Amino acid sequence: MAFVMSIVCALPLVPLILGIIALSQIRKRGEKGKGFAIAAIAIHAVTIAFYALVVILGVSGAFDDGPEPRRDTSGQVTSPGSSDVQDIREGDCFTTEDDLAEYGDADGGQAAFSVRIVPCDQPHEGEAYAVFQLEDGPYPGTEKVISIAEEKCAGTPLTDYVGEAAKLPETLEVYYYHPQSAGWTLGDREVTCFLGDTSGSSTGSVRAGAGGS
Repeated sequence: MAFVMSIVCALPLVPLILGIIALSQIRKRGEKGKGFAIAAIAIHAVTIAFYALVVILGVSGAFDDGPEPRRDTSGQVTSPGSSDVQDIREGDCFTTEDDLAEYGDADGGQAAFSVRIVPCDQPHEGEAYAVFQLEDGPYPGTEKVISIAEEKCAGTPLTDYVGEAAKLPETLEVYYYHPQSAGWTLGDREVTCFLGDTSGSSTGSVRAGAGGS
């Protein structure tokens, strides 16, 4: 039974546990089937390792498609490309599959692992105005990370970016990407503050002196 479930069962750990139980019973009772029990344990251990690798690669952005964005010597994007959220720089404009009108209501930071960074004169939903690193150490928890992100993304960073006299469209709201627990274990400490257009997409930059529209 454990051997069969190791092949057909998608429930994590179930075949592995059954295999261990079966192996224990076989040893106690002297029954046959030791080979099948060991095979079940081995097969499912490999399956768990495979899924763990898939999760790690997904978090790290290893499955992202397409070339990275091209930048000029000043760092401004000249050609669009796919990139990890952690690679967004201050001043970058980007498109995302996230629905910003619904994004962040509950946790402020659940998001896709990658975005498409584009020149700001092309249609985009988001524009990063500040990027900062959290301190190293154990993961402080989602609530604490959100609290820090909300505090540091508000006020001065936004004013410095758009200018004190700027009048932003009502459709632009403040959002942020922050490290999740899984990403934290891989070294992600970055919080990205950005303005998102809840009405869809727009062109131009809101950065002071950029002459955006």
